[in-house]
Order: sequence, then C-alpha cells, then structure tokens
Amino acid sequence: MASDILHIKDSYYFEIPKFMWQSHREKASDFPDWFVRLDDDYQAWEADPILVGLTEIGVSGDDLAPLKARWLAWQHADHKNAAWPLDGYLERQSEVVSKEASAWAKKNPTEANDPLKAFLAVNPRPEIEWFIQLQKDPSQAAKWTEVKAKVNSESHVKEYLNTALAKDWSKEKIFAYNRSLDGKILIPQPFGVPRNAYEAESGLCISKYMILEVAVALIMLFLFNWLAKRIATGAAPTGKRWNLLEGAVQVVRDHVVVPAMGEEDADKFMPFFWTLFFFILGCNLMGMIPWLGSPTASFSVTAALALVVFAIGLVMGVKTFGVAGYLKNICPSLGLPWYLALWVIPLLWLIEFASLFIKHLVLSVRLLMNMGAGHLVLLGILGIGISAQAASMSSVGWGSVATISVLGTTALSVLELFVAFLQAYVFTFLSAMFIGSSMHHH
Repeated sequence: MASDILHIKDSYYFEIPKFMWQSHREKASDFPDWFVRLDDDYQAWEADPILVGLTEIGVSGDDLAPLKARWLAWQHADHKNAAWPLDGYLERQSEVVSKEASAWAKKNPTEANDPLKAFLAVNPRPEIEWFIQLQKDPSQAAKWTEVKAKVNSESHVKEYLNTALAKDWSKEKIFAYNRSLDGKILIPQPFGVPRNAYEAESGLCISKYMILEVAVALIMLFLFNWLAKRIATGAAPTGKRWNLLEGAVQVVRDHVVVPAMGEEDADKFMPFFWTLFFFILGCNLMGMIPWLGSPTASFSVTAALALVVFAIGLVMGVKTFGVAGYLKNICPSLGLPWYLALWVIPLLWLIEFASLFIKHLVLSVRLLMNMGAGHLVLLGILGIGISAQAASMSSVGWGSVATISVLGTTALSVLELFVAFLQAYVFTFLSAMFIGSSMHHH
C-alpha cells in the first residue's frame, strides 16, 4: 500500500487484521484478474500486442521503437505511475499535453483553430505527438479502441494465464503477492472490471462504501417499517425500541426541521428529512466500527446527497412560483429606488444565483471534511505509537508513547461519536433551510 491515506479511502475490499484473513494462493490463476494485470511480467507481455496493434494502425517504427523503454522509465519515475499499462501511459501522456496546451493558449492567445497544434509547434513533444494525431483521426481512433478492448478483455488475461510466463511465477513472487493480500477480503465484481483495488477500469465496480450504504439503508428499512406497523395500530408506545425510534423521529421534526422551514412544511417533508438524517447518521457511525469506514468520508457520497437536496429545492421552487418566479425569487426584495435597483438588483441576482450552487457544494464538502478529517487525526495519533521511530525507542519510552497514543485515540473516538451526530444534524438542518427558502419569498 503506497500511503496510509488508502486505509480510509473507498476500496474494493474490506481490510481486517492480517492474521484473521490470510491469502494462500498457489499460482497466477488463483489471483483476481485485476491483480494479475498489475504484475510487471503481465504488463510487459501485454505491451507486445499493443505495439503490434499500433503498427497495424499505421504508426511508424521510428515512433514505436523507443516507446517501451520510455513507458518503463515513466513507471519507475514516480510511485503514482506504478503499474500503469502501456495503453494507460499513452492516454495519460496525451491528457497531460492537452492540459498544458489549454493553459498555454490562455496565456498566449492565438488565431489558430487548433490551440493544441499551435502549442506543439512551439513546444514539440515528438514522443507523444504521433499518438495525439492518431486520436484525432476517427478511423485510427476507432482501431485504437479495438486494440484497447482486446488487451483489456477477460479473455486476454486468460490467454496470459495459459502461457509459460504465467505458469513460471516464482515462489518468491507468489509469496510476496499473498502477503500483500493478507487481511484484504476482496469484494466480488460481477458488474465491472477494477483497474486496481481503488479504481474502476470499466463497468460498475462494487466498493466497500456501496455495501455499507446498502447495509445502512436495509437497517433503516427494517427498523422504521417495524415502527410504522406499531404506529398504525393506534396503540400507545410501549417498550424501549418503540419509544427510542419514535422519540428520535420527533426530535428530528421538532428540533431540526421545524426551526429551519416552519411547522406546515416540516410535516410535508418529514419523510425525506428523517430518512436523510438517519442515513447520514448511520453512515457516520459506520466509521466507528473497526475495519469498516464512513461512506460520508467520500465526496461521491456527500455530493450525491447535496445533489438530491438541490434537486428537491429546484423542483419545489419551480412548482411553487413557476420558472420565472423561481428565478426572480433568487434575489431578495430590497425596496430600493429604481435608479439603485437598476444596477444593484442584477448584480445581486448573479451573486445569489452563483451562491445557489456554491452553498450546496459547501454542504457536501462540510460533511466530507468533518468525517474525513476525524479519521485522519485518529490515524495520525495512533500512528505515533506504532511508528518505526516509536519502535526504535527503549521499552519505557515506547510504552509511554504508545499509552499516550492509545488514550488520545480513545478520547478522540468519543469526540468522533459526537461529531457523527452533529454532522447529521447540521446537514439535515441546512438542507431544510435550503429547501424551505426555495419555496418562500425572501
């Protein structure tokens, strides 16, 4: 694992202590396809058909001759480039040049129809220009897509596994690969192909956070379906579970939603807001369970939640005022004289219109940063007691550092528990404010 940050990153496996889940694979074919693709020998073997395919497309031998050496040097130049296959290297280099050309064109305005061509005329990149031109030609680009599809197919991996190269994997390599998979419960991927343990190559790859979100949703469905059936009987609440759940929903209504949008609208939107509150709370609390993690520490999750809030506010605003009325309501009424309103109102409207998107973006980032930062702090403090520097201390010194580290982590875990509830409250409260403001005149 390249960085400790990957321990709190979404992944295609659940990580537990190594001794609890050990890998005992004996040959190359026992490893997942995506893992085989990361092997140096496989990538060197895969590069040959890519070079053959490029030759058939019409790329000159002069351009292809140094390609493999450049790719291998690039792989070893930075740990971020490690295990990227040849086709990925070509496309990433092309993207880098395109971004450089865009930045250059902004600083150096040109009348040329093709800023990329103008950039390359001043800043030649002979090692990748041929590939950029290939991508621009529709027929060659289509053939390149076919080459990529072939080398990235499942059958291509199976073809490799039947070669002598795969069957001759050394015991040392297999042992090292098994040790790297110790403690990792890999998630089956029936709908997609991972590039590695953290990125998707194609299709829909099921991640750890997806499973945790579904688990939270199912727990909520079970609990509140049970509560709904009890309430439907009309009987007085009895038992700890009934009182706890009904009391929690009442707290969300009276202390979160009603203060933000008023009692009348609160009752109308309560099904959404209590679902939002308990879903976020459940995802936050997942991070308190060892070896899981908080799905709300992923921007894709928090951004999706903020997008739902934005969509509901937009739909309800348009439904209440109409399109023109909704756009007009974005800017508050100031009661200014016409000679001031003539220039103040348009400027203020632009600011408020931009803030409409910014505040929802901030809504997602606030939850993300609060949940992610807490885990990073815990990881850092606990890491002090188990670091190589601590291990090199005397037994007394290490014992003191480790004790302080564990006690500090425990104390902050209690704070994290509070933050889990607080951030669910804050997100729901602000969501209610945003939706309520879209339905009422300012």
